[in-house]
Amino acid sequence: MHFTPHLRHANATFEGMMAVHPEIGLMLLAMAAGLVLWWLARAEPVWRWACLGMLAWGLEVGVRLLEQQGGLETFFKPSHALLLVAALAWTPTLRQLHPLQPPRLTLLLLPLVLAAAAGMVVALPTQYTQAIWLADLWPFLLALPLLEAALQGRAPEARLVWGLGLLLKAGGSLALGLGWPTDGFVYFAWALGFIWVGWGGYLEARDIRLDKGLLGFVLAGLLGSLVLLGLVTPSSQPLYGALLVGWGYGVLLALGAMGWVVYQRIKSAERRLELWIGLLETLSTKAQTTQHLTPQGVLQNVLDGLKPLFDNLVGLEVRSDVTFRVGRGGPYVHTFELTLEHPTEGRLFFSGPPKDERGLEALAPLLTERLRLSLTLSEWRSKAYTDPLTGLLNRRGFDRQMQRLIRLAGEQGKPITLALLDIDRFKRVNDTYGHPVGDEVLKQLAELLRKASRADDLAVRMGGEEFGLVLFGADLEDAYGVLERIRSEVRLLRIQPISWHLSISAGLAGGEIPPTMATVQRWLEQADQALYQAKQAGRDRVYPVPPASQLLEDLLEL
Repeated sequence: MHFTPHLRHANATFEGMMAVHPEIGLMLLAMAAGLVLWWLARAEPVWRWACLGMLAWGLEVGVRLLEQQGGLETFFKPSHALLLVAALAWTPTLRQLHPLQPPRLTLLLLPLVLAAAAGMVVALPTQYTQAIWLADLWPFLLALPLLEAALQGRAPEARLVWGLGLLLKAGGSLALGLGWPTDGFVYFAWALGFIWVGWGGYLEARDIRLDKGLLGFVLAGLLGSLVLLGLVTPSSQPLYGALLVGWGYGVLLALGAMGWVVYQRIKSAERRLELWIGLLETLSTKAQTTQHLTPQGVLQNVLDGLKPLFDNLVGLEVRSDVTFRVGRGGPYVHTFELTLEHPTEGRLFFSGPPKDERGLEALAPLLTERLRLSLTLSEWRSKAYTDPLTGLLNRRGFDRQMQRLIRLAGEQGKPITLALLDIDRFKRVNDTYGHPVGDEVLKQLAELLRKASRADDLAVRMGGEEFGLVLFGADLEDAYGVLERIRSEVRLLRIQPISWHLSISAGLAGGEIPPTMATVQRWLEQADQALYQAKQAGRDRVYPVPPASQLLEDLLEL
């Protein structure tokens, strides 16, 4: 308890010093801003020099106070040296942060800077030492391109805050160099400058956008500095009118920059709203109308819908008992759970840190539901259009996909050849060894057809032991070669316990560009007839329908 009077006395003494010597408060503010930049420098070493510059400014304020208390009167004082150290320390940081594009809009501030320099030289022709305060203009000049990059969205908005902090520090130093008293505008500008540099550095380190409270604080600070400048008695200060007009010009440009940030933010919000609406429409439409029969097709549609919202999104993956991925992996991953029949995890891959984590959190439930519906719908369609035993298209899937190939053939001017084939003496396999062995024979043949198929080819189980193969871009001669290779591979199959060599017979038709589905149906009939002739001729052979025969049937139909 006996320490209480001493603590009260120390507190009162400190408050008295702060009231008598506001330089102490300014020094603490500069030191605090320097510590913030030092913290920022842990992740971005380029900020180490800016940290040194802030500490030099803080020391300069304290040393200047000591010089005033000691009555030091020399041509070049220690505080002047610290002022130069601060300006030079900021230089490496600002040069390394310099954007590749040259500034344009921020050149509007150059007349203010040049007028300030010229005014000081004219007003103080015999006091050249006061021109040392122009050194504080140097960091602000180097920061001009960074301010423009922030206005154009190529750099964080926070740079506007610490950039305006440099402007306020330079404005206060200019007024002090012209002989204005430190109380009022000078120390107010310095205090705000130190606060904004530290605050802006913190926001940039955390990648935080400017909120309405900070924008209001910046607006109030700029207007307050202009009001304080206007309260000075004109007759007592040199170049009063020029400084007031020049500072008003700078404040006007700064306010315009803040207004531009707000405008850009509104436009960005409108744009993102449009993208979100487009994403919802994309996911909803694709979930209902996608013609892809595989989960990869569904995931690709979802990825395409997400990319306009997240420009650094590079891949999407769904993990369950089977893993499906579209795109590629990335160093940054966002995971979410999918409510499916089996425990399933979804992953979004990014090339850099996701810029809208809140959007990802809001997106996760919607994405989960859409993927669940899309994958479920894909599974239903797969069952509707594919043969459950072999995994090939069934007859319904064949009809659906042929419509697409007919359009593609017409657009690209490429022929289509259709083959029908079946396994010779398949009934004997079932009767001798049972249906499980017969099913294995069907699956082995389906695998050979799948391997022989290219991107736009179709492998189909037409029914029973009969299969179809649609070769896009192949004429009869090319298709004949493909079927002969398949026939040779079938003869090499060894399926236990079958004791004889398996073989297939096939019929070919087409080799032209089909105008309609009716032409394809006629080719099916011709291929079926050719298949029958191959069976009658002894099996284990491929019979093409001669083009002349197809032409004759076309003429008879006409």
